[in-house]
Amino acid sequence: MDVVYPILIGAGIISMLLAFVIKKKQPVDSFSSLPTQRTTDKDELEKNMQRLQKQWKQETNLLASEWQEMRADLLQDIASLHKRLDNMDQQLKQSISHKQHAPKNTDVIEPASQVQDVDMLALRERYRRVFELSKEGLSPDEIAKRLGAGRGEIDLIFSLADKHERGLADA
Repeated sequence: MDVVYPILIGAGIISMLLAFVIKKKQPVDSFSSLPTQRTTDKDELEKNMQRLQKQWKQETNLLASEWQEMRADLLQDIASLHKRLDNMDQQLKQSISHKQHAPKNTDVIEPASQVQDVDMLALRERYRRVFELSKEGLSPDEIAKRLGAGRGEIDLIFSLADKHERGLADA
């Protein structure tokens, strides 16, 4: 323990002498170039900061405009959905009032063609959506999860559809 202290003190003195010698060997010109280098670094830094600030403002403006467009699209979608909902409510009220005013004749059979047309349109839309998601690269499991359907239903749709029908999903 007594030997450690003198060694540490000696190493400290040697390092201080080396630092003093190295400092004296530096030419005088290096000190004069140091402030100009600092000012050029400062100027470059300010230019870079201004460039980044400009780029940030442009990106912010771009994102803001995209957000506004998406918001407008969503508002239009909501308005169209409200219209569809109002139309459906009116149709429901009309059908209820029509059934109440209709005679209670059990021999009359309502035409099923309208119901079948609605069901066929819904099925076609569902099939089209399945093929669209498939073209996006989703697996059958992911497609089933997105559409709230079973994996078997998705597999059945793919197995029953020939290649020509899959191509018509874009139309």
